[in-house]
Amino acid sequence: MRVELNAVSYRYRDGTADEVEAIEDLDLVIESQSVHAVVGPTGCGKSTLLRLLAGIVKPQAGSIRFQGAQLRANRTAMVFQDPTLIPWWSVGRNIGIGVEFNNKRRGLYDKIRSFSADRVGLKGMLDRMPSSLSAGQQTRAGMSRAFAHDADVMLLDEPFVHLDALTRRKLWAEFETAWQFDPRTYVFVTHDVEEAVLLADRVTVLAGPPAWALETVEVPLDRPRTRDTASDPAFRSATASVWDALERSSLG
Repeated sequence: MRVELNAVSYRYRDGTADEVEAIEDLDLVIESQSVHAVVGPTGCGKSTLLRLLAGIVKPQAGSIRFQGAQLRANRTAMVFQDPTLIPWWSVGRNIGIGVEFNNKRRGLYDKIRSFSADRVGLKGMLDRMPSSLSAGQQTRAGMSRAFAHDADVMLLDEPFVHLDALTRRKLWAEFETAWQFDPRTYVFVTHDVEEAVLLADRVTVLAGPPAWALETVEVPLDRPRTRDTASDPAFRSATASVWDALERSSLG
């Protein structure tokens, strides 16, 4: 599913009588079945952009259009920065929450839950409680829950930010495998430029606040991406272009 944002603006109140302009006249195109990363300075509006795409908040101006036939049960699903697992529910029930409350038949619910868990390396862990999982396993559970929600557009808000370097590398590989297996449309917010270039087909650099699209860098790398991708001259060139745009974004 293709997503188009045209002249999108969003304001919110900060507890006073004043309104804060979070996003202003943002134009952005996210191609169908691609991975589109979004980077930018802290507080520039990246997470607000995901909330707009998810429909959690509505823009005061402009339009957000989802183009193409809806192939799955839901239009969007979110993977949060923190896994936000319900601590008194099992891992399996946390993963299947969206399916459970959609009143799916029990047999289908169990299959979707197990399949989604297997895809991210949680096979055999459905009966465990979240407190027994490592940080990486909790992140996997959050991703599995989004897969089980069965949406055309996956929204990821820095899902790997709290993980150590080795676990992040493992999850980057799992993310690539998941996309190869089921190439949905992904919008991926991160502060890590190398992570953005490694995982994405395009990287948009936001300036702000308020957020606006400074530049979108094409990443001309073949898939699947591997640990050797970082030595590709095209990877280094795209990374340098994103860094250059980020430096310009900090100049205001």
